[in-house]
Amino acid sequence: MVSDGKGNAAPGVNKNPPPPPPPPPTRPPPPPPPPPKHEAPKKPPPPSLFAQRARNFAARSLRFGSAVVGIAVAANVASHYYEHSQVDEFFGNSDSSNDKEGAQSDDIKSKAKSKKSVLVLPFQNLKVVERRSGDLDDLKRLGPSRDKQPTIVLEAKELVKIIHTAASDPNITALHADFGEGMRFPCGLGHMEEIRNAIRVFNESHRAHRDPNINHNPVFAMPRNGDPKPSYAFGHSFQWNEYFLASSFTYVHLQSRGALHLFGVTASNTFLRSALDKYGIKAHVFKHGDYKTAPNVFTEDKYSKPHLEAVKSMTASLNNTICSCIEKSRDLNFDSVMWKSIFDYGSLTSTNSAEIGLVDSLFPVDPLLSLLHANKEEASGSDEQKTEDTKNLTKAKKAKLEEIFGLNKSFDKFVATEQVSLVKYHEMMKKKAKLEERRKYFTKLAESSTAASFILSTIGLAPREVKLLPYKVDKVAVVTVDGSIDSASSYETIEALRKIRADDAVKCLVLRVNSPGGSVTSSEAVLEELKILEKPIVCSMSNAAASGGYYISTSCEKIFANPTTITGSIGVFGVKFDASRWARDYGIRTDYYPHGSHAASLNPLVPLTPGTKDNITRLVAGFYDYFKNIVATSRSMSVDEVEQVAQGRVWTGEQAKEVGLVDRLGGLDRAVSYAKSTHTKSEHVDVEYWPRKKGLWDFISGKESLARIMSEAVSLAKNSSDDTDNIVNLFNEMSELKFADRPHFMLTIDEKTALDLILRGD
Repeated sequence: MVSDGKGNAAPGVNKNPPPPPPPPPTRPPPPPPPPPKHEAPKKPPPPSLFAQRARNFAARSLRFGSAVVGIAVAANVASHYYEHSQVDEFFGNSDSSNDKEGAQSDDIKSKAKSKKSVLVLPFQNLKVVERRSGDLDDLKRLGPSRDKQPTIVLEAKELVKIIHTAASDPNITALHADFGEGMRFPCGLGHMEEIRNAIRVFNESHRAHRDPNINHNPVFAMPRNGDPKPSYAFGHSFQWNEYFLASSFTYVHLQSRGALHLFGVTASNTFLRSALDKYGIKAHVFKHGDYKTAPNVFTEDKYSKPHLEAVKSMTASLNNTICSCIEKSRDLNFDSVMWKSIFDYGSLTSTNSAEIGLVDSLFPVDPLLSLLHANKEEASGSDEQKTEDTKNLTKAKKAKLEEIFGLNKSFDKFVATEQVSLVKYHEMMKKKAKLEERRKYFTKLAESSTAASFILSTIGLAPREVKLLPYKVDKVAVVTVDGSIDSASSYETIEALRKIRADDAVKCLVLRVNSPGGSVTSSEAVLEELKILEKPIVCSMSNAAASGGYYISTSCEKIFANPTTITGSIGVFGVKFDASRWARDYGIRTDYYPHGSHAASLNPLVPLTPGTKDNITRLVAGFYDYFKNIVATSRSMSVDEVEQVAQGRVWTGEQAKEVGLVDRLGGLDRAVSYAKSTHTKSEHVDVEYWPRKKGLWDFISGKESLARIMSEAVSLAKNSSDDTDNIVNLFNEMSELKFADRPHFMLTIDEKTALDLILRGD
């Protein structure tokens, strides 16, 4: 601003200066950038036709699979209920888990209580074996047969269990055995004893037996409510062994024109020495023990003195045992003179048999069907509902029965109105056992969670109140050695023993032996496997457990045998065949260049040399000494004491107990009972049987050899086999020079077994 020095503005000058220019305008902030434009998602390309079809197929498969699973579950539940109702109706007992089922089962029980059945045992068509093959035996029964009489194959322990079950079954009021014209299939005396003991339990069903396999010992029976159940045996005729079994029944009925052929125990042997000499073949036998008589089939024409002595002793013991059992069962008082008279008399007519008390009644036909029909007529309707005509008709039928069969007191206790076949009863027992196993499985499953318990109890597969089952149940394993001990059977036995050794739940092994022996090496393989089992072992001897059968039994802490069991035969023999003369007669010459003095000595066309003889003799002596040593260790005897009962001598079970080779008399049930009471601690003990039975799948999948299947197929076409077949095979093998180039060292008492082992090269 301009002024005059006094603070006044100069003239001509504006006193108020203009305001300062406004600040330049600020630019507004740039607008925010527009949000990014999201491109609309692109639609996926439509799936291909293949993908659409695959997706639809997967969805349909899932729905179909769910439906199939649902149908399968529903079918299983329905099958369970159906089988459960079948078993309940048959046996009249039920463990139903809900009220509705309980009411239904009460109705079933009331119906079952009114059932009075007789269990029929068709011994004329029954084949009792130690061990069945499995499903293939059932296929044999179902398949076509030239024989109009179907064959029923049962294991001895299965038949014993059936009879024991019938004894406690209130629906079974009687037992009826049909022997017909005789037993078509031979049954071993050891098996017969176990069956007899089971029948005794049935006859004494009014008493509870602690140990059902003890012969006629009332100390082991406790009183129980009810009356004893009658048992009946009917046959057109009876041989000695058949009558031994039939005499255990309460009543024995014989066909009016029938006969008893009671000739006593008979032993027969076949000798091939003359036949071998005729063909220029010599069997060189090396044995220890004068009583080792199995190789006599090759070296003798008749009984040698030691052989005859052993046969006499064995048959006398068996005969005395059978006579004693018959006297106890029939309540007879026969002395040795009476039995001698019966044996020497010959066939006893029906009248003779009834007069001396061997049979109870004589009938023209089997009275079973007539009695059932009469009882059914009498039981139909109450007395008030019966008309006078009906009562008169019933009286007339009874009079007709009395006319045909006579007044017989044995029929007073026969109240059955229907019969149950052995096959049907066995099938229902298997169904019941299957249901019990299934119930145990579902009960354990219900223990796992509340939801599972609720679901399973709702549909009736588990009880509402779950009783906790022990997770660890002690087991007793039963391993059966049946037949000759060769490479095949020893492999099967060893395989089972190794599985048992790995199972900690198995507390004891019961070795069931039904074998006349076999090869040395196979028997030794089984024995060594038993030694490393690290579990207690109990032995149960069946029909026979001799030589190799007794050899493997030496690993056991207790040995049980039936009085008629054939055992012992502690000895070894070897056989070397010499067919050099046969070859010379037919112009056959053998030349060889050995690198050792024994290289060609085992060839059947090379004669026996002194060096070969010394070699085999040394081997047999070593085997025999080892056999005696393991027996001495097992039986707590000195080697000299063993030598007194060894030398290849055969003993019956009763004799073996007297000389210290057996601990107790009894069958498989008693051995298993001892194993349970001595070596198990849990309340529930499971019994497993080994080797497992082969199922149909094992044959289809190739787990069974083709040779085994073919042999079974051949057996379907043949009714029976005879020892003659083995003899024919022996000569066929001789003619074709199929002998194995090695000697045969055997532990056996059976000529047939020796032939089999030689032909198989074992």
